[in-house]
Amino acid sequence: MGTTVRGDALLGQTDSPTSVTTIEVGLPGQASAPNAYRLSVAELLVGQPGVQVRRSGGLGQWSGASLRGAAPGQVAVFLDGVPLSRGSQAAVDLSLLPLDGLERVEVYRGVPPLALGSETLGGAINLVTRRGKGPQTAWASLGSGSFGLKRVSLGYKTPWPKAMVTIGYQGADGDFPYYFNEGLRYEHDQLAELRRRNDDFAQVSADARLQSEGTFGSVFLHGSGLLRRQGVAGIGQPSSLPGQPTLQTGRALFDGGARLRTPSPRIAIDLDGHLLVERTQSKDLVALPATLTEQLVEQAGLRSLLRVLTGPGAENARSQLLAITEFRYERMQQRDLCPAPRLDCDRLTAASSERLRGAMALGGELYLADQRVLVEPGLHLLLAKSTYESLGDRGNERVPPTFDALPSPRAAARVLLKPWLLLRMSCGRFVRLPTFLELFGDGAFFRKSLGLRPESAWTGELGIEAHGQLFSRLSTALSLHAFGRTIDDLIDIVRDGPTLRARNVGQATTAGVELASAAHFGELLHVELNYAFLDSRDRTDQPGRSGNLLPGRPQHTVFLRSEAAYRTAHLFYELDHASAVYLDPANLVLRPPRTLHAIGVALGPLGPLKLSLRIELRNLLDTRLVDVTLPLMTRAVPVPLTDFFDYPLPGRALYATLAGRL
Repeated sequence: MGTTVRGDALLGQTDSPTSVTTIEVGLPGQASAPNAYRLSVAELLVGQPGVQVRRSGGLGQWSGASLRGAAPGQVAVFLDGVPLSRGSQAAVDLSLLPLDGLERVEVYRGVPPLALGSETLGGAINLVTRRGKGPQTAWASLGSGSFGLKRVSLGYKTPWPKAMVTIGYQGADGDFPYYFNEGLRYEHDQLAELRRRNDDFAQVSADARLQSEGTFGSVFLHGSGLLRRQGVAGIGQPSSLPGQPTLQTGRALFDGGARLRTPSPRIAIDLDGHLLVERTQSKDLVALPATLTEQLVEQAGLRSLLRVLTGPGAENARSQLLAITEFRYERMQQRDLCPAPRLDCDRLTAASSERLRGAMALGGELYLADQRVLVEPGLHLLLAKSTYESLGDRGNERVPPTFDALPSPRAAARVLLKPWLLLRMSCGRFVRLPTFLELFGDGAFFRKSLGLRPESAWTGELGIEAHGQLFSRLSTALSLHAFGRTIDDLIDIVRDGPTLRARNVGQATTAGVELASAAHFGELLHVELNYAFLDSRDRTDQPGRSGNLLPGRPQHTVFLRSEAAYRTAHLFYELDHASAVYLDPANLVLRPPRTLHAIGVALGPLGPLKLSLRIELRNLLDTRLVDVTLPLMTRAVPVPLTDFFDYPLPGRALYATLAGRL
């Protein structure tokens, strides 16, 4: 009942020529089911090969994923193929994405599928919603835990018609004790203990999907939404946020599509479209001056996919040609609502940014040597136009629109050397368009950078994977991937006098090795071990940075999980280790290695209601300080435990989940 992946997921997907991990999301009582600790996609990704999850606090606070050293803003996130990364922001907050309505999560660390586009410079994460497959089922889950955590989830699915609906609530007080960094001095052996404040959150969410077969083919409709209010706690310095800022987020996504019935079984046509609306409001009425700003983001898209199967006959036609056409429109409006006692509301401006994307892609799958070799070539062309308009008391301000035409070639291959041995290789070029803030600024502290070029990267990997049955009850799986990435026109935020602006600062390179292994001894014992070595280097033109390690990226990470089962009882242990990281581009501020432990027990499912109980203890040793030896010292001094962004991490925490299903 732990965070396990599907049997073939450790080796990616059998038919995929690139490295991908597929994480199944179970129903209550099943493996990898959502629980009191595993609230969102952020917790689900912890420990996966090549993945680092960065947080800005405890549960429910901003979380981003870094794949193979790429920044969270360079990793594209999709929901059933609908992009959640938009022009208004680069990084997607994974803590906003609940697990209740998901069937699985696909993590593409190498070259993603052609259908996910070319804006996947740092890899892609695709969330697949639950379908109404399998028997009719209803379920409920209750959870509670440390820091005032509360969780409720209800769900129902039926195979006819194929339908699914889930609703959920989660929230926490969030505040926890931590140690203050400022106490780190040569003459101090103990640090001041403070209490994290304004770290609370509360969120309600809903997800529904309907699929049906008709005369012209199959159709589906899907909708999801959430409302969240959360405090913004800031970094670990008590004076960093003198007020009490809060953030309110509302999001609604509607999408639908159809697979058209065609006269020939060799031809498949898919059509889909989506509408996404998100509103965020940031306010702090305690600070002086008071602030109240609002941002409204709208996105709409249409896509068509044409598949033409080739081969000696329709049933044996494994090779295919794929053609994709996509259009997407994005608009962001932001304004200052100007609460009292400010008197300059008539001089404040409202800004509107727009982006129109058009994309065409052509690729395919070619099977050779009795299907032992799979080759996937592809070419993607992205066309984008971005515009900006500011409305104020002195009239409208318009800036010249920016145009981008970005080709993205790619190729991947998979070779089945033996029934138990697989070779994978892939390479491609991918891009990231600048955000509206990076291009057009905010009219206040962030200056315009109209000549900003999109980031681009060449990435490649080579991997070998093996699996087998060593003994009658012992099965093993092993994968080893070497990878590299070179990013050109890297976008960084630099200080320009009293303001900030984005600029292209040059190049960054990343190379590394990933090792993932698993062993199953029947149903009694499961062991999973992942290791990654990462070397991410700054090659920019900034003084004092070139050749340094990129900040926030540990060179060595190890994740170990073991789970023992006897009948309906499961006991698990986890170890999560990350080596030392630098917090700054100059590599002057170092944070020590960290090792966190967790244990837990799960019972069930039992009885006609298939009841299950799960209890887990996170940060088992209550690690909040790490002893290190500073330069010119002969003895160790304590250093606070922080995340890769230098946000405090909570100490020992207990979580419990009670669930059942019919």
